[in-house]
Amino acid sequence: MSEKIKITVIGTVVRDTIYPYKGEPISGWGGIYYTLSHLAGILRDRAVLEPVFYLGYDVYDEFLELLRGKFSNIKIGGIHKINQKNNQVILKYVTPEYREETSNYIPPPLPYDLIKPFAVNDVILLNFISGYEVTFETCQKIAQEKSGYLYIDFHSLAFGRNEDGSRFYQRPENWKDWVKLPDILQMNEREAETLAGQSLKTVEDYKNFATELIQISKNIINLTLGSKGSVLAFLSNGVPEIHYFEPLKVNKVVDATGCGDSFATGFISRYLETKDPVESARYGNVAGGLNCTFKSTTKVDRIHLQIDEALKSYKKNKLFIVD
Repeated sequence: MSEKIKITVIGTVVRDTIYPYKGEPISGWGGIYYTLSHLAGILRDRAVLEPVFYLGYDVYDEFLELLRGKFSNIKIGGIHKINQKNNQVILKYVTPEYREETSNYIPPPLPYDLIKPFAVNDVILLNFISGYEVTFETCQKIAQEKSGYLYIDFHSLAFGRNEDGSRFYQRPENWKDWVKLPDILQMNEREAETLAGQSLKTVEDYKNFATELIQISKNIINLTLGSKGSVLAFLSNGVPEIHYFEPLKVNKVVDATGCGDSFATGFISRYLETKDPVESARYGNVAGGLNCTFKSTTKVDRIHLQIDEALKSYKKNKLFIVD
């Protein structure tokens, strides 16, 4: 690619406190920071990232200093300071993969006027970290006026929220309208179960739901299944094509937080080059697998140094050894 690709990233930066299934609590940057750091690291000088989000006054200067110091390909013109504390999230893992969540100080939805200058970019990645990043009407506007691809990670759209900030899975009444908006849609296994309205246990269950989704949405579907891998669905000459991918085998699993964000960035980076959803989903699985080998975002900017070797191991169905 001779020209740098431009990617708009919409979401929420959070201050995470993570209580792993085993081990000591971890505090650090979370939310859309995973997406930004993954994309910046994997694509490096091939892309310019233009995030659009609200940032609380209490972390604004610190976070912008972090971006300026670590990522030369991230522009900060779309980051807006607001007069409230930044979103804070507590994640308590009750199993190695499933967690309880509490989210407080959620910023208001972004109006389309703040997003419009960035709608001309090659990709708009909308990751619903809080679940309130944009309204349905604003997302419709984005889908109608975008110039490139719209990639949506459904994520917290599948949550309701109690008064104390604790979150619970809840299917939006208009979920079928939401899933029609993007060109590429992603959700994890719990979110898929929530939309399906029934328990999904086996890979075949997820394949069946992916087939249902593709018939509703007509777009590319990625269902990320944690330690079970992922399911991809898309239309090929009008006929649903469904693929299952094993997860990357690694010698240690430390923290599953952010693996879905890592999958999305891996998928996008490869899809922009190949337009091949199968190869892109394979790459996404490798990126997601590498993300689970370290705590929080401590080594997120180093994934690009390992991903090519990890991909070789993945294609040979071999264990990838991480130091």
